[in-house]
Amino acid sequence: MKNKIKQNKGVTMIALIITVIVLLIMTNMLIYNAKDSIHIQVLNNLYSDIQLLRNKVSEYYNQYGKIPAEIKYTNINHLENANILSKNNDKIDEFYIIDLEAMQGITLNYGKDYEKAKADKENANKYTDLYIINTNSHNIFYVQGIGIKQNEETQIYYTDYTQADETTIDLKYIDGILIPDGFYYIGKSKDYGGNESIVISNNKKEKIDNESQMQYTWKKQVSAIDKVPSTVVITEENGQDVDEFIKSVNYYKGYFKNEITNKVIYQNIEENKWSETYTENGEYTDKNGDIAYIPKGFRVSLAEGTNEIKSGLVITDGIDENGKSIGNEFVWIPVNDFYEFTREEINQDIASQEKFEATEPTDGKYYEPSSNGRTIDETESTSIKEVQEMYKSVKEYKGFYIGRYETGIEEDKARTNESNITSTPIIKKNKYIYNFIVWGKSMTDETNGAVEVARSMYENSTLCYGVQWDAIIRWINQDKSLKYLLENSSTKGNYNESGNLIKSGTYEEYNIKNIYDIAGNVSEWTMESYGTTQKVQRGGKSGGNDNINSRVESNINNKIGQVGFRVALYIK
Repeated sequence: MKNKIKQNKGVTMIALIITVIVLLIMTNMLIYNAKDSIHIQVLNNLYSDIQLLRNKVSEYYNQYGKIPAEIKYTNINHLENANILSKNNDKIDEFYIIDLEAMQGITLNYGKDYEKAKADKENANKYTDLYIINTNSHNIFYVQGIGIKQNEETQIYYTDYTQADETTIDLKYIDGILIPDGFYYIGKSKDYGGNESIVISNNKKEKIDNESQMQYTWKKQVSAIDKVPSTVVITEENGQDVDEFIKSVNYYKGYFKNEITNKVIYQNIEENKWSETYTENGEYTDKNGDIAYIPKGFRVSLAEGTNEIKSGLVITDGIDENGKSIGNEFVWIPVNDFYEFTREEINQDIASQEKFEATEPTDGKYYEPSSNGRTIDETESTSIKEVQEMYKSVKEYKGFYIGRYETGIEEDKARTNESNITSTPIIKKNKYIYNFIVWGKSMTDETNGAVEVARSMYENSTLCYGVQWDAIIRWINQDKSLKYLLENSSTKGNYNESGNLIKSGTYEEYNIKNIYDIAGNVSEWTMESYGTTQKVQRGGKSGGNDNINSRVESNINNKIGQVGFRVALYIK
């Protein structure tokens, strides 16, 4: 029995030793696997950040033509020593901290020093918990890196690859200039003055050759054009169009040209890009950070050329199945300083005109001050309520809308002096003008006239006020290349000597900041009064010599072919 007991104890001891050994092995394996699991998670967090940033930066770049990064970063010696940078693509002096605030939907695992670096730009290089990007290669790196210890050695990961990425990307933009589809940036050429210009070719491997007929050099065009330069050849057989060329040059501020053939390459502007319909009044911010407000029921343009406030932001209230606008279109007029929202004195240069301030009396009401007989009829309740709402809206939202086109008619037949029919007002391209219309029945009864028609379109639409017209002129005048229009707008409007009219938006050269025919075609009724029986017409007209800033006083019952009107819209 004792021997048996001893035997049992011996077996138990061996089993215990074996169990302990197995447990130690399993524990070591679990610890190793736990460490490995942590390493995997840490790297996955880095890779996730890099991929998210890569996608967001790409979206931003494609939309705005630049990467979201402004703070230069030079503390990259450790990246160079790690042999992770491309010798050909990652240019050493072109690293910048990624601007995380410029992109929406960014939640990262690392990069917590961004706010510190932004607040301390002069010392940004001392921070390392940052993501940086190379502006030439668009490669993204985590400056601090993630250290993973393996086999007694530590491997530091700075991005989601461990060997230099030598792949050359085809940059869509160079110095903010869009490279046309089917062409590649191949370098920069210098003129005799040492100025550099971008050169493109349809063969990415070509070297710059001044004798090549397949290479095109960027020609900068600062001032707006209204016709094709004499040194340019437009090849219509290749699908090029004069109006499209002018529109492209004025938007992109230049074009690509071959010096041997004088042929050009330019980027067509796609107009059929619109947002979803705004179900409520909403704020829109363009790529320059400028803000406009979109009224309920409208869509804002997302297309190049019509999606920036400084060049004329366009909205529409209807599109077809192909995305083309079939609705009424308006252009946003910014009024950033309400106390500049004033009427100007008659017959003076706008630069020296006396300004009539929009006062804000203690009762909270706004009035256009009386001067030279030009008043708002303060006894007529409809106009008073309307002007109060309009002024308050402009002050709150810092702007208003003006019809992109002169008001037209739905009917495909021009109105005549004998027209007694009621036409349907529309603000669309290529329509007959709503002319032969009086201002109103009387100064206090606007029926059967332009005032009534303008108000009938929307609950927040009006006939353009004098103060609004002056705001349009002031906004246009901010563009130095357009200042000449105050003296002579004959090249920007239809001034046919016989008085023949054109349809709305017929010619691209009559487009000023996406507003058509404001300088001529028909003179336009406004709400501005002159005396007790006259209203003021603004802008030039066919058969006349008036320019964009002219004022003509006319009896409210005058009805002629060269007079129409333009509708304004405010946020309500």
